[in-house]
Amino acid sequence: MALKRIYDNWQQLRAASGTPGSRQRREWRAYLQERPLIAYWGDSWFSTPLYRNLCWNSFARIDGMSIRLGGPGLTAARMLTPAACRDNAERFAARGFDLLCLSIGGNDCLGERLAAVFAGAPRMDADAAFERVVTQGVFERLRARYELLLSAMAPLGGLRVVGHGYAPLSRHAIGKEGALTVRNLGLAAMVMGTVGPWLWPVMQPVLGSKAEAERFAWRLLVDGFRDQVLAPSRAAWPGLFSYADFSAVGSLDDRGFWYDEIHPTEAGFALLASGYNAMLRAALPATKRAAVH
Repeated sequence: MALKRIYDNWQQLRAASGTPGSRQRREWRAYLQERPLIAYWGDSWFSTPLYRNLCWNSFARIDGMSIRLGGPGLTAARMLTPAACRDNAERFAARGFDLLCLSIGGNDCLGERLAAVFAGAPRMDADAAFERVVTQGVFERLRARYELLLSAMAPLGGLRVVGHGYAPLSRHAIGKEGALTVRNLGLAAMVMGTVGPWLWPVMQPVLGSKAEAERFAWRLLVDGFRDQVLAPSRAAWPGLFSYADFSAVGSLDDRGFWYDEIHPTEAGFALLASGYNAMLRAALPATKRAAVH
């Protein structure tokens, strides 16, 4: 079976890599001598089909092989289960994966999960709202899921895990619905059932203005997710986990950056992919770094 750049599922990948000792496995290993094998595991920033999201823009600049896992709208609790972490760790080890790229956690802070945090809440400012999220254990639960995943991946030795933070949401994008057009999302526009928004309908009665919602979103998705999930995970697993920090991306005043409230346009994702791939390159063995652009 001819090798592919992108595998849609584990069945395809197993068939292509063959069994230990087979000619297929020898060809598989030879191909990967100077090229990485990467798993992209995540929600819509990685897994929306037919859409040039962060996964698409990242891997388009890499000479190697990959598989995409997860699905749009999924939470960390649904993706990072004990069984999924254990099973995928075994698969990564058996086929010689170099990198696991994570895009997991944003959905846990939005939509119905956010609504549950603020059910019956009075009017408050962005700082008080953020403290409510913290005391409700949103980040603590996310951090536990990352710990579960990293504990499962640590015994693999050669594998490295790379996550990412979020770009600052703009008041120009907060409350914005994405247009479900083929021009915007490719053929995915014909099957998607929701376009948001996921933050503003919940937070408008609490915060009152989009300016305050912008400040809350920064504290929630930029500073909060980075400082309470990503940074502690890196501190706990310094040789295993790293992440790209998108907090300095100029997304606040760029009206062309956001497709909807929380998803960048394809051009926005292309901008993020440059910094993300720099982290992937640094996480790879020296012999494979030239494959990442």
